[in-house]
Amino acid sequence: MRHYLKFHFDPGFDRRKLAPRRRQDGTVDLYDLGYVQNVMAGEVVAQWLPADQAPPDADPRAFYSERVFPYGLGCTPDPGDPDRLVSTVNGYVAFDNGRITVRRSLVVPGDVDFHTGNIMFVGDVTVEGAVRAGFEVVGRNVVVRGVVEGARIRATESLVAESGIKGSDNAVVRAGGNLRAKFCENAELHAGKNLLVDTSAMLCHFYVGERLAVKERLVGGTATCQGAAYVGEALGGGLRTQTKLLLGYDPELISRDRTLRKKIHRASERVMALRREAGPGGRLAREAGEQLAEMEKRLAAYQLLRHRLWLNHHGDADFMACRVIVPGVIGANVEIGIGEAVMDAPDGARDVLFRYFDGDVVMSSPAVKR
Repeated sequence: MRHYLKFHFDPGFDRRKLAPRRRQDGTVDLYDLGYVQNVMAGEVVAQWLPADQAPPDADPRAFYSERVFPYGLGCTPDPGDPDRLVSTVNGYVAFDNGRITVRRSLVVPGDVDFHTGNIMFVGDVTVEGAVRAGFEVVGRNVVVRGVVEGARIRATESLVAESGIKGSDNAVVRAGGNLRAKFCENAELHAGKNLLVDTSAMLCHFYVGERLAVKERLVGGTATCQGAAYVGEALGGGLRTQTKLLLGYDPELISRDRTLRKKIHRASERVMALRREAGPGGRLAREAGEQLAEMEKRLAAYQLLRHRLWLNHHGDADFMACRVIVPGVIGANVEIGIGEAVMDAPDGARDVLFRYFDGDVVMSSPAVKR
């Protein structure tokens, strides 16, 4: 007697034969190749059905002489329904060597590029190569062995960029927990807990929930962190390159504020241009007037969102616990803010500590008590 095993995934899935997904409008998405078949714990991956319910084009591998699930790691028969096979973990499902398995860790053997498309995985991801510009990687814990270019990476827990981040102003890297990078340039980094840069950071925007540490140089850009910031060799440098540190506030609040300020700036510039175009006169003036009304409405919405963003902020941060620790040297054009207090750090100062006291930022030495 034959038994039909209905697969709730594609048992013939082959990463060597990926193709772009087709959109509803008939176009294809070159960044979406469906690299993994994700399943969640408790999800049905296969079930037994009577053989006469098999479709005409059923996979020949779906027929068995005995009603025994061919399964391996990561799945088990459903205790409540022995005809169903369910995943026991979050991971990717595959049919390898005649067995259904679900694995929690995914290894991408090369670069994330047009051969793989974006990687969206519910478990841990290791990318053995680089993550190329324009691509995205999502996972629980993410490790990238090669360089992260102008890409987007999001880890719900930890993230490690072993060869660094060279973002070209387009990289956005987020970790719900700790984030570590060899170096970073022209990138936006978010860490829910701690951020560690093993060498230097240049022209980046950091948003750190707890502590920030840059072992060598931190030059240009902004760093927002709720706890302490450590810069080992040099903070700031270059007369035309400003370096700003802001401590004591929720970094994601500051990030959203920065995004809204950019939108407000662009909308304001567009409103001014449309006002010049919408002077008296024919059809083009009427079109400009319609666009102006729409853009003024959008600008007002952005301004309202920014107002509401800060409306419920009660300023209950512990500014007294904030520290900026620089055992090395302070370069030119460095601004340090702790809460609402701001100091232009003195160029050339060495081995110094900045902290909040009585409404001001104060500087002392040494940076670390020995």
